[in-house]
Amino acid sequence: MSLQNQLPKRKRGVVLTLRGWQRLRDAQRQVEITENYGNPFTLEELSERTNLSFNTLSRIQRRQIAVDRHSLESYFKAFHLILDSSDYTKLKPSPVESRQNTTLKGQVPLNSPLYVERDPIERLCYETISQPGALIRIKAPRQMGKTSLMARIMEQARIQGLETVALSFQLADATILTDLTRFLQWFCAIVTRSLGLPNHLAEYWDEIFGSNYNCTDYFENYLLAKINNPIVLAIDEVDVVFNYPEIATDFFRLLQVWYEKAKYGDTGSEVWQKLRLVVVHSTEVYIPLNSSHSPFNVGLSIELPEFTLEQVEDLANRYQLNWTDEQVKQLMVLVGGNPYLVQIALHHLSDEDMQLNQLLAIASAEDGIYSDYLRQLLWNLKQYPDLMNAMSRIVRSSVPLKLEPVQWFKLQSMGLVRGHSSHARLSCDLYYQYFRDCLSRMPLHVFQESRLATIVYIGVVDCSAKTAADPERKDKILYQDFQRIIQLCQPFEGQVLKSSEDGLFIYFPTTLNAVNCAQEIQLSLRKAAELSSEPILTHRIGIHCGEVIFNYTDLVGTSANIATYAQAEAPPGGICISHAVYQAVQRYLALQPIEIGQQQLEGINEPICLYQLVL
Repeated sequence: MSLQNQLPKRKRGVVLTLRGWQRLRDAQRQVEITENYGNPFTLEELSERTNLSFNTLSRIQRRQIAVDRHSLESYFKAFHLILDSSDYTKLKPSPVESRQNTTLKGQVPLNSPLYVERDPIERLCYETISQPGALIRIKAPRQMGKTSLMARIMEQARIQGLETVALSFQLADATILTDLTRFLQWFCAIVTRSLGLPNHLAEYWDEIFGSNYNCTDYFENYLLAKINNPIVLAIDEVDVVFNYPEIATDFFRLLQVWYEKAKYGDTGSEVWQKLRLVVVHSTEVYIPLNSSHSPFNVGLSIELPEFTLEQVEDLANRYQLNWTDEQVKQLMVLVGGNPYLVQIALHHLSDEDMQLNQLLAIASAEDGIYSDYLRQLLWNLKQYPDLMNAMSRIVRSSVPLKLEPVQWFKLQSMGLVRGHSSHARLSCDLYYQYFRDCLSRMPLHVFQESRLATIVYIGVVDCSAKTAADPERKDKILYQDFQRIIQLCQPFEGQVLKSSEDGLFIYFPTTLNAVNCAQEIQLSLRKAAELSSEPILTHRIGIHCGEVIFNYTDLVGTSANIATYAQAEAPPGGICISHAVYQAVQRYLALQPIEIGQQQLEGINEPICLYQLVL
């Protein structure tokens, strides 16, 4: 047995009183003046001086989470003080108080004893936010603790004497998100009001300079110039703007420029070093951003992991559940380390609503504790038949299943699968039980139905030939192109129904939407090719409207085949439509399509007239 295991664990249970905190702060400030030129000690310097971890220092400073008395003594001794009994008090929240200090959805309150720290994440964030011009990016599936971590970063910033502004993009109306100028003015106005400053947008906004320049000028010469202390700007729910590619591209490029301004080392850098950013989003970025103009490849990247076995065991102890290792393992088999699912289970178990064996037996029931959460997942999947298709195949498979990269990535972003695209498996037994039961109860027509639809097929031209020497590069480029295409489809209500090795089938509610989106896709890809210094893939698009058979295992039928054949007749970088599509949209097209003529397609009795759209 190691020496560390032989030593008794120090018991936590005390926090500083107001008197103790004031004594400590006064002594620390005096040392900063005499030994550090009046500059506040950073967390790293405090940790080295006190021999305490960043997390312990943060707990002591917040005075809301109990620590052990020895840690307080170390902190006081580092600043030439002796800890007195009046400097601290005991903190013993009851189980009822513990539950009142947390919420099962949303942010875990700062004073909650049920927040689980995932070292070294908090330590790295606290250290980073103290640095001039810092940028922290927090990413994870929903309800993994992103906003709770953001709140603690902001609290640490306030402890360091920084200004803080927290902004959620959920507050932005849809009308604001359709116009870049309105969006950036809204953004500036929100930050201005949060800082308690008067709105001077009219004085700094000149249309001739463009919205990005005006927004930058407003921050540099007004907001940042007005405030004395550095400001931490935390932007939550950033993924809201992913559905608006043009705004997202410009806005994220703007954040990248601001971050770089702090690094220039010129006279303007000092102003921008006062701005520190925290960017929070739920899924990967599905927008076509140039890698050199994105805030998602700079700064500190934090991807929140699930709870470990030790963390779940510690949380169970905080709920005053005297569990064995086997009981902890049983819960984790059911829900994995998903923080939200773990918290719900422990909340009900500690309240003696049920026993663990009962929870394991009825967890996926329609009236169980996870029913609302699971129904929301099912609803989300039903909006995307290709994802429902993937889930049904995973549930039926007895071994990890190979998925298309796009499908795997979306399911992984939702927290539903683990592994990688060639060996995907469900994240926990709860998902397996629920989706197995749902799929078995669904009537046949849910799995297969025939209806009129407009189908777009997008295929790559000579993909294998172009990338034969570097298959990994092919997969990377193809993945980037597919993400660009998927994002461009969203404003036109396009849904990916099926993906193949080098193509996508996409459904549109109207034929005009399909044609307009196809034109937008090819123009966007063409523009990207002009700006890229490296060879890129070329795509062809085919469109047809007619009867299509949908199910959760495939997309079949003559109409799907016609879209595929039409794609093959399009020139590289072009679009080919069927006569049915031409009749539906001809009066809305600005340019007259070129008639290719009657084509006899394999497996189709009547010849099909095809048209090429000129871009």
